[in-house]
Amino acid sequence: MKWTTANIKHVNYTAKHELYVGTHTGSFKHLLPAAEKNPHAQSNLSDITALDKESRVTALGFGNEEQTEILLGRAKNIAELHTIGLSGGLNTRQIAFSAAPIVGLAQYNNNIIAGIGNGQIQTMALDVASSDETQEPVVISTGDQMEHLRQCSAAPHIVATGGKARQNNLKVYDLSADGKQIFSSKNLPNDYLQLEVPVWDSDIGFMDNPHVLATCSRHGYVRLYDTRKQRRPVTHFASEEHGMSFAALIAHENYIYTGTTMGVLKAFDTRRMKTHVHTYKGFTGGISDLHLDETGKYLSSASLDRYVRVHETQSTVLLYQCYVKSKATKVLIRPAAAQQTASDEEENEEAVQTQVQQKNKSKLKETPHDAEYEDLFDQMATVGDDSEEEAELQPNPAALKRKAAKQTQKTKKKKQTNN
Repeated sequence: MKWTTANIKHVNYTAKHELYVGTHTGSFKHLLPAAEKNPHAQSNLSDITALDKESRVTALGFGNEEQTEILLGRAKNIAELHTIGLSGGLNTRQIAFSAAPIVGLAQYNNNIIAGIGNGQIQTMALDVASSDETQEPVVISTGDQMEHLRQCSAAPHIVATGGKARQNNLKVYDLSADGKQIFSSKNLPNDYLQLEVPVWDSDIGFMDNPHVLATCSRHGYVRLYDTRKQRRPVTHFASEEHGMSFAALIAHENYIYTGTTMGVLKAFDTRRMKTHVHTYKGFTGGISDLHLDETGKYLSSASLDRYVRVHETQSTVLLYQCYVKSKATKVLIRPAAAQQTASDEEENEEAVQTQVQQKNKSKLKETPHDAEYEDLFDQMATVGDDSEEEAELQPNPAALKRKAAKQTQKTKKKKQTNN
C-alpha cells in the first residue's frame, strides 16, 4: 500500500475495536474504529485546561484481565486509575508517588506499582491512596536509571525492569515475595577488541511465559532470555544498519514486534532470529509504543508523526490510520463494548436523519407559493381526458379507406354488368 497521510479505514477491517491514546501534550483520547459512520472521531477523556509541560503520558496499560481498568502515568509523580463503565464512561482516581517520571505501571493485590525513572519501584495501596491518609510508598531499588517496567500478564506478581548502562540491565522481581529479585541478566562477552558491549534496554516484553522475556535496545539489538537456563540471552539479533535504534517492543507467542526511532516496524520469529520476517509500512516518524489485541492478529502503534495505526500482523496490511493532532506516546487496543458501538451507530443515524430533515425544510422554504398561479392551473382542462373523448367521437381513417375501396369495387361491377 502506498504511503498516505489521510485518515483511512480498510474495507476488510471489520473487527470491533476501540483505542486509547496518550499524547505528548498530556491529552488522553478515545477512538472507536468500529463505528460505521465516523470511525475517526476523537473524544478527550482528560481535562485539557489542567495540562502542563509535565503532563506528558509516559505509561499506559490495563490494570486487570477484563481490561476494564486503565493505568496512566505521566512525566510528573501522578498516576491515574481509570475504570471503564458499562456505558463507556470513565471513573478516574489519582495516586501520588514521591518521584517522577513514571515509566511503567502495574496493579497487583490491590496495590499500584510504579516504575520511576530514577530506578525505583514504588508500591502504593489503593485503599490508602483513595483516602485522606498519607502513606509512604514501599521502595525497591533496581539501579540509578529505569527506562521501562513491564508486568507479566500470565503471572501478575512478576515484573521486569530495564534501563541504560550495564548496572541497569534486565532484572525480574517477584512482588509476592516482598519484591525479591529473582533474575538479573548478564551482558554478552566483550567484542573482538575486548571492549564491553553497550547495554540499553529500552523496552521489555514477556513471551506469554514468566520465564521467557525479550528486550530491545537503542543500540540496535533484540535479545531473548530464558530465566530457567542462563543469565545471558539464549538468542539475539544485532542490526548492522547505521542508526537502527529500537524504542518499543511487544511480544506474542513466537513473535516479537519492534519499532524504531526512525519509523520502522519489524517482526521477528524467535525460532530464527537472524533476520526479521515482516516489515510494516506507513510511518513517517519514530514509533513510541506498540500494543496487540487479545487475539494477537491486530497490532496497534503510536507514532511521533501524530498518527495511530492498526496493522494486521500476518498480512502486514495497514487497516486503520487516524491523525490525533498531537505526538502519540502510548496506545492501547481492546474489543469495543457492544452497547457503545450500538449507541454510536444510533447517534450517527439520528444525525443523518436530522440533516435530511433540515435539507427538506430548506427546500420547502426556498419554493415560493402563488395562489393565483395555482388557481389558473386548477381551471385548465385535462389534456389526456379531452384527447380520449375526441378519439372516441372521430372515425378511424383506415376504416374510411376500406369503406371507399369497397364502394368503388361495387360501382365497377355494376358498370360491367350493364355493358
